[in-house]
Order: sequence, then C-alpha cells, then structure tokens
Amino acid sequence: MVAWRETASDLAQSDLDGLLDEALTVAEQRLTEHGQLVPFGLVVDRKGTTQLITAEAAGATQSLALGTAAIGAMRSRIRAAALVVDVRLPDTGGDGVEVFLEHAEGIALTVLEPYRLEGENLSVSPLEASTAQRRIWR
Repeated sequence: MVAWRETASDLAQSDLDGLLDEALTVAEQRLTEHGQLVPFGLVVDRKGTTQLITAEAAGATQSLALGTAAIGAMRSRIRAAALVVDVRLPDTGGDGVEVFLEHAEGIALTVLEPYRLEGENLSVSPLEASTAQRRIWR
C-alpha cells in the first residue's frame, strides 16, 4: 500500500487516509450496533468537507455499481470518494468490509478488513490493500 504514496500529493494522501479511517469507523459502528452493514459511500468535496452517501440495501456487486454511478455523477464537485460494502471472503468464507477508494488525481485502491462478528463483539484482522481500476474518474 506504500507504493501509491510515492507519486500522490500530500492532499491526495490526506484525503484517502481520512476517507479510509472514516469508512472503517462507520462500518465497524454499524456492524456492532445493527449486526449488518448496509453499503454506503463517502466523498470529499472540493472544499475538503466529507459527506456520507447512503445506499439501498443490495448485494455488494449491485451496490458498487449503483454507488459508482451516483458518485460518478458528482465527480466535478468532489476530489475523492469511498464506496463501502460487506463482502464474503472467497478464501476463508469469512466476512470482510471492502472499501474502494479513488482520488481525482488518479489513485484507486481497494482495502479489505476481514472481520468476525459474534453478537455485539467485533474482531478485525489486519487490512489488506491493493491497487484497483479507476471507476469514477476514468
């Protein structure tokens, strides 16, 4: 996950770090309070204000497509975005919070936080990050 930082501006790094922190905080809170994660998005507007974008309950693939379209329509007014969905991990069959992050400067990442929820007790595993295809600013 470090490699993208070598070419990203300080602003892009700050925007994406802030979005990831906020995305994981909201996701973990929703999991512990409601026992499930309804997909949502976050955007950073041109002034640096972060906004929460809610989505209808749907599968991860459909939610990503709908969220990408909705946030894509906003791209002239924002500089960074995150799409957050609950996913099933194919290797383990466990659960994970997937955060797709993209910045107007051209950076796109997917971060996965594996988790285990037992009642209201949430335990998370280390983050896994990878570069991703751009979806919003193509």
